[in-house]
Amino acid sequence: MNPLRQTLLSGKRLPAAFLFLNQPDVAEIIGLAGFPLMIVDHEHAATDLGSSLHSLRAIRSTTNAFVMARAQDGSPAAIKPLLDAGFDGIMVPDVQSGDEARAIAQAARYAPIGRRGAQFTVSRAARYGADTNHAEQANENLLVAIMIESRAGLEAIDDIAATPGIDMLFLGPLDLTTDYGAFGDLGSSDLSEALLRAEQSILATGKLLGGAALPNEAPATLFARGYAMVSATSDVGLIRDAAARAYQEIQR
Repeated sequence: MNPLRQTLLSGKRLPAAFLFLNQPDVAEIIGLAGFPLMIVDHEHAATDLGSSLHSLRAIRSTTNAFVMARAQDGSPAAIKPLLDAGFDGIMVPDVQSGDEARAIAQAARYAPIGRRGAQFTVSRAARYGADTNHAEQANENLLVAIMIESRAGLEAIDDIAATPGIDMLFLGPLDLTTDYGAFGDLGSSDLSEALLRAEQSILATGKLLGGAALPNEAPATLFARGYAMVSATSDVGLIRDAAARAYQEIQR
């Protein structure tokens, strides 16, 4: 199986499920449902590295799904342990400038591209030192995605996309409502217009485009517009909606 970065660069489109619950069994079930990509959250979820590693192992034990991690922020301290644990890629929230993107690329890539700490003699990602060419493979295969979630980020798209070592710009629509339309209103025309402009700008740079499907918008619609990755659901959303439907059935 091709690594995640190479899979997306080859033109494959991947729907993704976010994992917020810190529950390996739930992650395993979602993987068994067929999702090809899952993203373990460290920005909003009450989770730690050990629990995320349990989810990664659970998914790997039963499926061939890719597993990314969303870091708490773009610092080396947030990025490095996740990559050393063996995730297929990293996603960093709310990047607003080229300088921030360059710092993330430095933290996520080994030399000569970046300055990621060299612990590949013992790290899980390098099979505890058994992969002697791990650094070269990691630079080739790990996906580095940054999230655009503000007006400042949208205005810096060209500078961010020009950063060596950054593969994908991922649009975060909910946070963008802070600057476009009314906060929390995903149906705002201002937000829709901003997203369309951002999509076109990112595609023009040649970098991969990612984002989240809005309510009443099928992932297939986004893929048709050029998205390579679409966040289609989450463990919380799936359980919440299934529980609501089950209760409604009981009330009939």
